[in-house]
Amino acid sequence: MAIKTTVICIVPVKNESWILPDTIAGMQMWADHVIVGDNGSSDNSVAIAREAGCSIIDLGVAFDEGRRRERLISAARQIPGRRLIISMDADELLSANWRTSREWPMMADAAPGTRFNFELIEFLPGITQASIGRYPVPLAFVDDDSAYHDVSLIHTQRIPAASGPVVTLNEIKLLHLLALDPQRVFSKHRWYKCFEFIEHGLRPWDICVRYQDTRLKTYDYPLVPVDPSWMTAYPWLDKYRSLATRDAFYWWDEELLNYFDRYGVETFRKINIWDVDWTSLSRKLGRPSLYRDPRNVLEIMMHKLIERYREQLKLGRPLPFRVVKLLARAVLPHLGW
Repeated sequence: MAIKTTVICIVPVKNESWILPDTIAGMQMWADHVIVGDNGSSDNSVAIAREAGCSIIDLGVAFDEGRRRERLISAARQIPGRRLIISMDADELLSANWRTSREWPMMADAAPGTRFNFELIEFLPGITQASIGRYPVPLAFVDDDSAYHDVSLIHTQRIPAASGPVVTLNEIKLLHLLALDPQRVFSKHRWYKCFEFIEHGLRPWDICVRYQDTRLKTYDYPLVPVDPSWMTAYPWLDKYRSLATRDAFYWWDEELLNYFDRYGVETFRKINIWDVDWTSLSRKLGRPSLYRDPRNVLEIMMHKLIERYREQLKLGRPLPFRVVKLLARAVLPHLGW
């Protein structure tokens, strides 16, 4: 008699009420348990998760991706029996064809320690096109109690380096919904830039080239039409085809204001985050202060150059941009970039 596999979805959350009711419902279609780790939400994310019947653990307010993944995996391991653990983010879904794919029962029946990689599908605004991630995402594993060792603060691995084989799925995809709201992407990436500049000491040039600014760019990732089979279980996705959020603000914006207060705006003059009127935004948040753009003419020109040619600079092609990339690496550190 086959041993039943319990499917457990683990999800770290911070202020995801914009989409959380729908993505939790999507996860509950295939998960026996959904465990939500709250990382200091100030919106109603916890209430949404509680109402949906999720288990909730408190991850505190400090941002530490490695620690929160470790705690979520530990929480999943409190559920007895054979476990398939799938590590999602709050703005993600599995493609709806999981219900008919032969890959789903294969995952449940795989040997302990087997790890599963998923192709990342980034839905673009309008949900008619999507970009395909260049590298598959290690997302799920049949638990073998392997230790989770990633202690990075940010951009961590989602699952342990399990002891068994690695299987890359072909049919079931990981759908990422963040880019349906481009302003949310830009806000998150502004925070990434400042976080990595302060916490990791990364160079302004590298940070500015790496992250989105004011226009979504696909960095030469393949673009494909959205496959209807990915969406058949999620009719609610239609309401996300057009999001009017240009004047919205996000928790990352308030975190940047905290950085400005702590370190001063001059500290961030070389980071391309100054397309926002931070003084006006701070007033909307009820914390009026003056946050003037500290950049000089040269710094403004550098940011405009990066914004215009970010894809070419990041990819290093065609050839002239490869030369610029090499020069930037050799010369700009001496100029504080």
